[in-house]
Amino acid sequence: MRVGFTMIGGGRWTGGENYLRNMLAVMSSRLAGEVVPVLFLTPQENEAVGASLAALLPEPPVVAASVAAFGRGSGLRAAALTGRDRAAAMAFAAARCDVAFESAQFYGWRFPFPAVAWMPDFQHRYMPEMFPRSGWLRREAGFRAQVASGRTIMLSSETARQDAERFFPGARGKTAVVRFAQSLDIADLITDRADLVAQYGLPQRFVFLPNQFWKHKNHALVVAALVRAAGAGAAHRLPLIVMSGRKDDVRNPGAYQAFVGQLEAAGVADRVRHLGMIPYRDVLRLVAAADAMLNPSFFEGWSTTVEEAKALGTSLLVSDIAIHREQAPDATFFSPQDPAALMERLLALAAKPPRLPQALPSLVAAQDARLADYAAALRHVFSAATAGHPRHA
Repeated sequence: MRVGFTMIGGGRWTGGENYLRNMLAVMSSRLAGEVVPVLFLTPQENEAVGASLAALLPEPPVVAASVAAFGRGSGLRAAALTGRDRAAAMAFAAARCDVAFESAQFYGWRFPFPAVAWMPDFQHRYMPEMFPRSGWLRREAGFRAQVASGRTIMLSSETARQDAERFFPGARGKTAVVRFAQSLDIADLITDRADLVAQYGLPQRFVFLPNQFWKHKNHALVVAALVRAAGAGAAHRLPLIVMSGRKDDVRNPGAYQAFVGQLEAAGVADRVRHLGMIPYRDVLRLVAAADAMLNPSFFEGWSTTVEEAKALGTSLLVSDIAIHREQAPDATFFSPQDPAALMERLLALAAKPPRLPQALPSLVAAQDARLADYAAALRHVFSAATAGHPRHA
């Protein structure tokens, strides 16, 4: 099967790029000869990431300016008016694709290729305040159009599958759960811990929170937990909380500055270190070196950072939400609305002996099992999309 992909997120979403990169790596290593990914890039995307992505592909990417409008913009308008994105259909035919992969795109209800529509999560239903009204309507309309057009709906979790079939009853019987797994060079990432902590001026023990500074990631709970600890005279006993990621959020300007101001006002600014944007490999190495990976988020899809921690054998301290229970049932949980609970979990962690690293063979074996499941689920979802489609009858 030849499956046509474009850049997830149109090159503007780091998480989407990493998701695509990981999916291509799994297909190239575990589905070679069964699933052939065909990647379509704009010239700008090709210049930025084409070389690194090409290393994961059996053939060079298809590069054209028209790719920017595949399932979006003028292509989306054509799909809505005529039932098909003609330019995308012609490009997919020329590349001999069998299946199209849609992510925040729509190629039309008369598109001549079967399509797999990836719906990563339904945050707009749970947290509508995070979306401008126009953005909420576009997201909702896109999902509804994909369901009504008979797409095979790919979900990243059982939690998301239940949401999809509840919010869009027409999706029932057309969904497939594909839990992605990280493909990491574990041996490389768990070495040289001393050099890493020295490079960033960190203590030997710390908790790592590698989330972008977006409102739903709930950094405010960390402030509240530290303030509570200060009030109880226990702030000095807390582990250092190391953060990374973007500090700006266009939907919530000034949030990072307010965060720092609250820490300083409570006298606990020394309990947090924000490293900003750092190389992805260093993010992974810090996950491996940390006593625990912290995620206080109100909402997640299938969290990449949780998968990274699982792969590297790092303990997880995460908010008690359904997706975290599904993804990491052995984690330590706290309510995302309870700063006292987070404070208590952090104090308990600091009182324990340092975390001992897991043996490399067991980490590699566990990752291999997750990747095998991921590859099998990808094979299934693309096969399900072609089954019964007129093009493959």
